[in-house]
Amino acid sequence: MFSITSNHLHQKLLLAVIAIGMFLDGLDGSIVTIILPQISESFGTDTGTVSWVIITYLLMMAGLILIIGKTAERGHIKRIFLLGLCVFAFGSASCGFSINLELLLVSRIIQGIGAAMIAATATLLCVTYLPKDMLGMAFGTISMSVSIGVAAGPAIGGFIAQYLSWHWAFLINVPISIGIVILAVYVIPPDIKRDNQSFDILGAALLFGIMASGVYVLERVPHLGILDPQIIIWTAICIINLILFILREQTCQIPLIHLRIFKTRAFTATFIAFLLFGCVYMGVLYLLPFFLQAGMKYDPVISGLYLLIPPVLTAVIGIPMGTWSDRIGRRPFAIAGSLFIIIVTGILMVIQPGAGIIPLLAVLLCMGFFWGCAGGPVASRMVEMLRKEKKEQDHH
Repeated sequence: MFSITSNHLHQKLLLAVIAIGMFLDGLDGSIVTIILPQISESFGTDTGTVSWVIITYLLMMAGLILIIGKTAERGHIKRIFLLGLCVFAFGSASCGFSINLELLLVSRIIQGIGAAMIAATATLLCVTYLPKDMLGMAFGTISMSVSIGVAAGPAIGGFIAQYLSWHWAFLINVPISIGIVILAVYVIPPDIKRDNQSFDILGAALLFGIMASGVYVLERVPHLGILDPQIIIWTAICIINLILFILREQTCQIPLIHLRIFKTRAFTATFIAFLLFGCVYMGVLYLLPFFLQAGMKYDPVISGLYLLIPPVLTAVIGIPMGTWSDRIGRRPFAIAGSLFIIIVTGILMVIQPGAGIIPLLAVLLCMGFFWGCAGGPVASRMVEMLRKEKKEQDHH
């Protein structure tokens, strides 16, 4: 059994380590979008080819995060988190010193593997070592850190694109990662190895196939079109892998994912709500830089500063809202978040570049309130239901 960390200082330091790690994950998912033109010019390649700098990172993140999480559950949480930071730092350094596009893509794969290891173990560290009444605050902290990283990426990338070389977008990760490793060695309790259980290798391979092919389709369909042969083939691969994965998990003695949890209506509804929340929020964050630069004619630095408004607001209210939800329940915060995102999408349906700054500020502020209210509480609710399901399994 793992032990809950009772030392309040260690709890705060542990949260700080997790928060900085997730910030780096979010940052490197978005910072590259601004510096792609520089990379393309540096290596003399076209924008379609250079977009693989983004795709390779996302493929590793999406394809490996659940598999690594399942491995970490077997008593390797600290080891995988620390290894992930080291792999991420090595990949970042390799990206920064890349002399051609091929080496950069290989380095991004390494960096994506490290990022997946960090993201997979971050939530496990919270669930394993923090008391139950801190989960809302902990997941609020994670949500805040990721959103700050995602939104700060264009701002930092814009500064780098304007004043420095694109290499620094990757090299800045190295000293930060080393600092987190040193702190994490001290604050994360040692791993306690659990009983060895068989690992569903076939299920893991099928899951990787689902996530990797699905992300590839979503990333490439805007460029190629939905009827492009590549899109059709990879969509078919994703669907076939999904069917085989479901069949495998239903017959495997120790499955990678217990699919029967989705028979619980409340969990399925919460899962779908959280998925939709994340898709809408990240989708808006992805599109806003284009609206700010192409539509409102702001330069990358100013655009990045505007994009800092939602995560800064989330940072201010996210942890208090998570703590409050630990006391009074999660539902009011999910409802409040839903109302805010309805306002956001409603404004974006009609907003025009000539409308001025007021509608833009309304969108950015409501986005901050939305994720600050809903991110941590809804994630905590899913963890609570999973814990309840696991206790019932152990009882039977």
